[in-house]
Amino acid sequence: MIVYRSRFLTRAEVWFDDEPGDTRSSDWIRYNQRPDPVPGADCKYFYTCVIDLTQSREQLLARFDKDTAYKIRRARDRDKIICECCDPSDPAVISRFEEMYNPFAALKGLRPLDRARVDSMAAAGALDLSVAKDSHGNALVYHANYRNQHRATELYLPSLYRQLSDSAARNAIGRANRYLVWSDIIRYKEQGLRCFDFGGWYPGTSDQALLKINEFKRGFGGRVIREYRCEQILTLKGWLVLQVARLLKQAKLFPSGSKRPAADSPPAAVRDFVATPSA
Repeated sequence: MIVYRSRFLTRAEVWFDDEPGDTRSSDWIRYNQRPDPVPGADCKYFYTCVIDLTQSREQLLARFDKDTAYKIRRARDRDKIICECCDPSDPAVISRFEEMYNPFAALKGLRPLDRARVDSMAAAGALDLSVAKDSHGNALVYHANYRNQHRATELYLPSLYRQLSDSAARNAIGRANRYLVWSDIIRYKEQGLRCFDFGGWYPGTSDQALLKINEFKRGFGGRVIREYRCEQILTLKGWLVLQVARLLKQAKLFPSGSKRPAADSPPAAVRDFVATPSA
């Protein structure tokens, strides 16, 4: 479990099938990607795409589509992309990651990095950070993943992709992103993890940008599963703050005379997925 302070609340997060620790200091708790609903909590479906890391390296590669396999080889052999692990316990490392993430998020209409959340994960030893660099050592793509001893899931994947107008450079970053995913997968497998998780899957049919991200993930040969994201308010303060936040969000999203989104509109966690588009 990780615990961190937001502007008004102390928040706790529990991942996968882990159990919460001492929540007495928390106003609100979120259960991420739970295999079953949490009794007494508000639970919603969460779809994601996972890869079984108990397979051999050869079996993993055999499930890649031809385009994904080719772009990984090209990133490694021709683009000379370098994939490295970063030290998430070093605040300077997190700051460099944040420097890439915030402009990337702004271009996608997302919020800036929740530094308190990320720092809490790092302090708990649950943050995994990796980077793909070009042959000159320039960072192109970062992957910030949550992990425990069995499973890793993608959280934030900022890149320079949206800041570039040159199509060749954008394509190179798309290849670097694929190569970094493969590097993460192999590293997790060698460390004994059983599952790699792409951190979300769009179950709808109308959002072309999210369908393109689905295509990127599908290229690695995983399978789509349905889990649960659950929220539980623990204090009166937590209830009041979250109710006000929901009312304000609803007023902003649905002004007078506007229409509600389509029925297949994705949950917030999937809309906020920031994978570099395929190239």
